[in-house]
Amino acid sequence: MDTIDLRPHHVLDIVRGFQPDEDPDYVRGPGQNGVRTVVRMMTRSIDFPARFIIGPDFICAPCSHLHPDGRCDRILERHDPPQPIDDYNDPLDARVLDYLGLEPGVEMTVRRFLEIVNGRLPGIEDVCTHPTEEKSKRRQGLIDGMIALGVRAPAD
Repeated sequence: MDTIDLRPHHVLDIVRGFQPDEDPDYVRGPGQNGVRTVVRMMTRSIDFPARFIIGPDFICAPCSHLHPDGRCDRILERHDPPQPIDDYNDPLDARVLDYLGLEPGVEMTVRRFLEIVNGRLPGIEDVCTHPTEEKSKRRQGLIDGMIALGVRAPAD
């Protein structure tokens, strides 16, 4: 399988809501086709290779909001003040990679990435929780997703 580009926060968002028995077609919104594809891939196996990047990735690629120059035209309206999504996501992904001790562009399996994340859980929720989300919910969602994906034992 070819290596796919993934934003670290996209993987964390998928893990946070991961339900192995749920149809990935539940995913709605911008970039939905890319998210569905990655959810399906992760449902089958997390042993596929990925390059963890800052910028548009495999999930962003099919989205109508992505321009040829790589910029997304979405605005995060719920932020105060509202801001372009790239102005939020690029620094977020940089912080996540830095927190995990990884360089942008690092290649590894999604499983290995999640093992590193799991080693920083709890804690990573302080870096990756969206301003409109509760840290405790993000943490629990990540833990539940890690268990569902077989990265974390239920008693951890």
